[in-house]
Amino acid sequence: MEKERKERFKTRFLTHYPRLCRIAYGYVSDSDDAEDIVQELFIHVWDKDKDSLTDSEFAAYMTVAVKHRCINFLRKRQEDTVSIEENPGVASSLSDDEPEDESSTEKKLQAALATLPPKCRNIFLLAKLKGMKYKEIAEQLAVSEKTVENQMSKAIRLLRAYAATCHPMLITYLFLFISTIQNYIHK
Repeated sequence: MEKERKERFKTRFLTHYPRLCRIAYGYVSDSDDAEDIVQELFIHVWDKDKDSLTDSEFAAYMTVAVKHRCINFLRKRQEDTVSIEENPGVASSLSDDEPEDESSTEKKLQAALATLPPKCRNIFLLAKLKGMKYKEIAEQLAVSEKTVENQMSKAIRLLRAYAATCHPMLITYLFLFISTIQNYIHK
């Protein structure tokens, strides 16, 4: 019975995964996030035994569920986003008028990291500041290694974009800071 369930689930995954990723991408406009949402949905379906639905019920359920998960994802991301207008401390830390001392650089780094979504920031910090391997992070957070890899790619992409638009030298500080911390941790 379990073997039949696994085969049915595998077939449904291979059949519906690409379509569900396209639907999710239509909402979140990020392929990594779309894949994460769909993968987590399939895990939920397996855990909650929702894969016992008929084929047509399963397809309908998955379509509606992925839309709801995308909407929830977007709501959460909007709640987690901090604008400069709402947080004047971030704007002042990006001013070019102040001298480049260590605390000023650290404030700029903290502001850059604050722009990352919480899950993405957490994974990035575990990998870069604690020097954890993707497999260790995946086990600790109960997510797949692919999710960790996707979140790391997203973090780097978002940090580069942030640095390019907000403070050109920030990207240099950010990666120097990370490599310094990594060297310190690995000693």
